[in-house]
Amino acid sequence: HERRRVKVVYRGRNQPEPLQRDLDPYALIHRWGWWYVIGHCHLRKSIRTFVVDRMQKIRLTDDSFAIPPGFSLQSYLRHSFGMFTEELVRVKVRFHKSLTRYLLERRWHPSQKNKKLKDDSLELAFEVAGTKEIKTWIMGFGSLAKVLEPASLVKEIKDDLGKALKSYAKP
Repeated sequence: HERRRVKVVYRGRNQPEPLQRDLDPYALIHRWGWWYVIGHCHLRKSIRTFVVDRMQKIRLTDDSFAIPPGFSLQSYLRHSFGMFTEELVRVKVRFHKSLTRYLLERRWHPSQKNKKLKDDSLELAFEVAGTKEIKTWIMGFGSLAKVLEPASLVKEIKDDLGKALKSYAKP
């Protein structure tokens, strides 16, 4: 409410050590059981998304900030499959017919295009900001989902499934 900058010590998912950042928090959002802060990171000089649980220290400063006039949280997240924004990519997935009714019961993403196939399976296509979050969602369906595009995501999932299979091999 007060539009005051915070200093945070934050350890990103793949960071070996936490870093101190000055952050102008624009929004606090709760999604899928996690709290996120979206705001301007002065270290990276861009708007970023932060997981609150990864903030090791938070200190409110006396410095104030203004949210840029053109910033819209809805626009910022419009292509995200969850909370994170990356480069826009088209993802196409074929789902087994046993999932068709379930998948059609809700809209998973605003860009979603549905195509029911002759064998009653379902093809969903999305335009999403990055593949990290949608990949996790797809893999949750196991063998009942098959990524058709992009080729890079097909390869990533094949590699992950190969590693998973190896972890079940007898020593």
